[in-house]
Amino acid sequence: MPKSKPWELSRRSLLRGATGAALALPWLEAMAPSLARAHASGAKPPLRFVGMFHSAGVVPDQWFPTTEGASYALPPTLSPLAPVKDDVLVLSGLRLGAWDYYERTHEGGFWMMLTASERIVAGNTDSVDQVIARATSAQVRVPALTLSVENNGYDNPGYRDANGDGFIDPKPSSYDDTQDHCSGEDHCMATFSRGQRLPNVYSPRVIFDRLFGALQAEGPTDAERRLWMYRRSVLDRMTGQAKALQARLGQADKLRLDEYLTGIREIEVAIQKAEQGAPGARLVGIPMDGTAYANLMCDLIVKSFECDATRVATLMLGMCVSPMMFTVNGRAFSHHGDASHHGNDPVKLAAKVEIDRWQVGRFAHLVQRLKAVPEGEGTLLDNVAVFYSSDISHSDWHNHYDMPVLLAGRAGGAIRPGRHMRAQGKRCGDVLLSILQAFEIPRGTFGPLAQGPLAGLA
Repeated sequence: MPKSKPWELSRRSLLRGATGAALALPWLEAMAPSLARAHASGAKPPLRFVGMFHSAGVVPDQWFPTTEGASYALPPTLSPLAPVKDDVLVLSGLRLGAWDYYERTHEGGFWMMLTASERIVAGNTDSVDQVIARATSAQVRVPALTLSVENNGYDNPGYRDANGDGFIDPKPSSYDDTQDHCSGEDHCMATFSRGQRLPNVYSPRVIFDRLFGALQAEGPTDAERRLWMYRRSVLDRMTGQAKALQARLGQADKLRLDEYLTGIREIEVAIQKAEQGAPGARLVGIPMDGTAYANLMCDLIVKSFECDATRVATLMLGMCVSPMMFTVNGRAFSHHGDASHHGNDPVKLAAKVEIDRWQVGRFAHLVQRLKAVPEGEGTLLDNVAVFYSSDISHSDWHNHYDMPVLLAGRAGGAIRPGRHMRAQGKRCGDVLLSILQAFEIPRGTFGPLAQGPLAGLA
């Protein structure tokens, strides 16, 4: 009697719901035979990229370490990195371009951060995330995520929480939360595809639907289907398939799948809590608490990578000229107007350090979540490059040299974290070229300001 072929699971397998929703699976041991064949053929685990924008520069003597190597002490602003210090490479001495003087603009640094280009050329200029997205789009459901946590820019009249439930009140039905409502492209949009700025998405629900909540074309009206989607879990519509799959998995895979589905459900519950508005309203699902909001966006990035729905994401922690309000020691500060331009006022300077520490804390949260996801013989973080930087260096000077740059992850071995490295006179674009090199993507026309891949990253 011929021996039956052992059951195995494809890395591209999906859980499908009755209404068209589809959920990709995380890495499971049942996928090992197909992944082993891929490994034998020379294939590597997929790499992912995250670009994170730190708004309005830093206070340099509170940011940069004083010694190089692995034994450096974390400065005050970088203190949130303590749990992930071994997973982060701190870079200093980098320039955005060839300039070495004060008073460059926020906006100029903003568009150079991911493009390594002083000029945006129609039909040509790409940000690094879009170069990677174009090269990986055939393998994923969503080419790239472009996210931000500062909704509406200067036009934002202020978030309201009239019922005190901890979530921003729903916008009126005329408000389209799928569109970018920032007051000016130069302040809000950091990603470019062939010279065209790409809008941000602010709503966790829109992101969740894009990743996990496909709808069938037929059936109820768009409004009814959308409201139905909000009120019913995407996982509820996949219960039968999930149980059938669980029955065929080994114990370790059962636990892994349960952990993965539980994580998605926790994100979904957090979004649903924000969606207790009047029927028919456009529901944005944004928590009032800024930390909860930013962390939720980070968690969505991690889940999208875990199930290989996308391999590219950008997240703005504020506009480049940010009016976002922060409360420090009981006093309210506008990030740009009050804290960033501190003029060495000790109160304002201390507020800027606290705001920067908050931003670094969100980066640390993302790194911790990536590291918590097993993948193959390591973790998801081993196959990710997180590039974190700003539009200017010194928040009160507007200079574009000695830029604050953090790299997290190992990018499949292209990055050696856990240290501080001085790269005096090199450029931020050189780091981006190194990331493209790790992805085995030709430079093409990317980054005219970049001189070449940065030596010493690995």
